[in-house]
Formats: sequence, C-alpha cells, structure tokens
Amino acid sequence: MLCLGCSRGLAAAINYSTLRQSVSKTIAQQSSKRTFTSLRGPSRPTLFQSSLPPGSAPILSTSPTTLTSSGILSNLCAPRAFSTTSVLGAPRDTFDPSHFVRKRRHGFLSRLKTRKGRAMLKRRLAKRRSTLSH
Repeated sequence: MLCLGCSRGLAAAINYSTLRQSVSKTIAQQSSKRTFTSLRGPSRPTLFQSSLPPGSAPILSTSPTTLTSSGILSNLCAPRAFSTTSVLGAPRDTFDPSHFVRKRRHGFLSRLKTRKGRAMLKRRLAKRRSTLSH
C-alpha cells in the first residue's frame, strides 16, 4: 500500500507524463471549439489579431516607438484588408432619414413634453411664426 502522506508516495501514485498529456489534450480540445460569434466575425472594426490578414504584423504593441503620434495614428487610419470599411474611424451608412423619426424627435408633441420645448413654442408663438415645429 502507498503512503500518500509523503511526497515520494504521491509521486509514485501519479504518473506525471500521463497527467501532462491529458491536460494538453483537454486544452487543445477547448481551444479548437469555436462559438457561433467567433465564426461570424466581428461586427465592428477591431484591433485584435484575428481581424488581421495572416502575413501582417500586429497593430498594437507596447513599445514606445509605436506610441508616438505618427505611429498610432498611421496604424488606425491605414486601410485594412478584407474589410467593408476602408478606415477604422470611417463613417457608416446608418443614416436613414424618415418623416416619422423627424416628427418624433422635433415634432409639436415632443416639444410639449419638455420644459425647454414648451419655452421654444412660446417664443415662436410670441414671434407669430406660422409653423411652430415640424
């Protein structure tokens, strides 16, 4: 019978090479599992290594040479491969004007709801404007 109280008995009971192999297998299996969001890709431009082409260098590093004003700005504004937007801070095509949205934000009823809106309506009434709001 083995004595598990001393270190020699414990070392004899557990074979470390087998333990290392099983741990490395489980780590490899966990890293090979991919979720749906990782398969789908980022929805916004990111600075992570996964969004870079395979042959390029990483954008962010902690060296003082890349933290200069030209280093970080040139990396952020550089065009990226395999991207829908050419620049990281590029404007997106999310503006979709609508008559209902304009009425909801700047209409007469929205002006009545707030104190500043009511004050604006009073000023326009005092000037005898034909249209008080949208």
